[in-house]
Amino acid sequence: MLKSFRRMFVIYKGYRLRLLLSQMLLLISALASISMAAMNQQLINEGLLAGKPLVIIGAGIWMAVLALVAGGAMAGTAALAVFFAQGTAYLIRAELYHKIQTFSFANFDQFRTGNLLTRLSADVNYIANAVLYTVILALYAPFMLVVAFTLAIRDTPSLVWVLIVVSIVVLGVMGFIVPQIFKAYARRQKRLEELNNTLQENLAGMRVVKAFVRENLEIERFAARSNAMREPAFDAAFRVAALNPILTAIAQIFTALAIGIGGRQVLTNAGLDVGQLVTFMQYLSLVVTPLAMMAIVVPFILRGDASASRVFEVVDAPPAVKNTPDAKILDPATVKGRLAFENVTFAFRRPDGEFDPPALKNINLTIEPGQRVGILGATGAGKTALVNLVPRFYDATEGRITIDGVDVREIDQDNLRQIVGIALQEAVLFQGDLRFNLKFAAPDAPDETMFAAAKAADAYGFVTNLPQMWDAPVARRGYNFSGGQRQRLAISRTLTAQPRILILDDSTSALDVATESRVQAAIPEFTNNVTTIYIAQRISAVIDLDLIVLMENGAIVATGTHEELLASSPLYQEIYASQLGGDATTAAEVQV
Repeated sequence: MLKSFRRMFVIYKGYRLRLLLSQMLLLISALASISMAAMNQQLINEGLLAGKPLVIIGAGIWMAVLALVAGGAMAGTAALAVFFAQGTAYLIRAELYHKIQTFSFANFDQFRTGNLLTRLSADVNYIANAVLYTVILALYAPFMLVVAFTLAIRDTPSLVWVLIVVSIVVLGVMGFIVPQIFKAYARRQKRLEELNNTLQENLAGMRVVKAFVRENLEIERFAARSNAMREPAFDAAFRVAALNPILTAIAQIFTALAIGIGGRQVLTNAGLDVGQLVTFMQYLSLVVTPLAMMAIVVPFILRGDASASRVFEVVDAPPAVKNTPDAKILDPATVKGRLAFENVTFAFRRPDGEFDPPALKNINLTIEPGQRVGILGATGAGKTALVNLVPRFYDATEGRITIDGVDVREIDQDNLRQIVGIALQEAVLFQGDLRFNLKFAAPDAPDETMFAAAKAADAYGFVTNLPQMWDAPVARRGYNFSGGQRQRLAISRTLTAQPRILILDDSTSALDVATESRVQAAIPEFTNNVTTIYIAQRISAVIDLDLIVLMENGAIVATGTHEELLASSPLYQEIYASQLGGDATTAAEVQV
């Protein structure tokens, strides 16, 4: 237990003096509190019962000083505890986010968005609370127990057994309830992830929900997830709520027992006086109070440990795609752009580590420098999976992919993605302005390059018509632009980086045929002999390219120009007839 939580304390290596100071202040506070309790015997026996006002005044002054010392030292400890708690939250959140940035697409297949958001927010906050209470009570409770027992043995040996019994009972109750709290918190966090996933999916797809009037369905789905979280949350909260009154009741019972036994000894002169009895009551309080405080704090620590284990699950997850120790750096200016797939097979990996059936099967394809190639096929044919292997969003399961003869797995990832630019299927823009978005991949690119890229993507016209032009604001995910505008802006962003291999992954699907034709005609003029791959489902998008690759069920079934495929490929003829109309066989005969 607490294995994950203990693991975090390595981050305090550079703050050992502050941590040591916090615990020294804590011990000073504890000593001052115990000294106040010990002075009760002098105050009563030598002051009140002996009728000596000076003793009473002196003891009162000392107790007031000790109270100030105890309070001041505890305040100092609390300030340092806040420093460590908030510092821990900052460092863990930063480290976790940094680790997420090293993940490839395969890692995000395992950790969904809602899971990561829960770990970055709720789990980090729980860890911060756990650190806060650990620093405040790490030594306080055990130190108070040891000193209270020591003083009780010295001053009231006949009642020490009461302290022993109450400690055993309290620890027994905590030992029974606390593990159940730990398990309940672990279940609660898992259900919270599921709830957050549902919430994130619903909010992201709110337009679809509204369009199909499915609000009630989403309310029911959310309610089901919320109810699933309520059971472990209630279970944990009930036990936490019950723990404190149970311990309070135990303390009251043993306090009454001590008064009864000790009072009898005082009345019968059996070796105990009034001052000793009152002092023992203070010792009893000093034993029970730290234990009761631990009862309140332990759930926070357990919840922090459960959260820490979930955070370390992400931190310990190895990136699915990593650089080799001797990764090569290629000069983009010297890259010719010859791309070769050699016996490439690829399968997605499930969360349990096993592979799904292959999404790509024995792909062999060579694309020459400067060649414009279209990859055509139905949804699920493997087009996107194929091009995702080039910038190493995933790694091939078998075979290899080379750029100018160099295996992409031997090239530094950052360098590789300077060479290979890709406009993804979903055109996502970021909050900010257009200039920030268009220069996202190349912040130092001159405005002239950005303007030329926007013209090639047919975005220059509508951008210059905006009141703020290139400084126009962009809403979250670019929702203040139409789908076609977002796609043209996304293509502009990719072109601004001037890659040597350009991949357009169905990135003109929202454009009309005329706009798509203008974009495809303008891109070669901007890219200047750049190897370009177009992923498409429409023949109109690839009909004029140098080479068309036809895919079906993860395999290449035909390659050639439009005329060659129209003459030789039944599947291509079928697609041509369904999309462009007419008799494909007749068209093929005419082309031949």
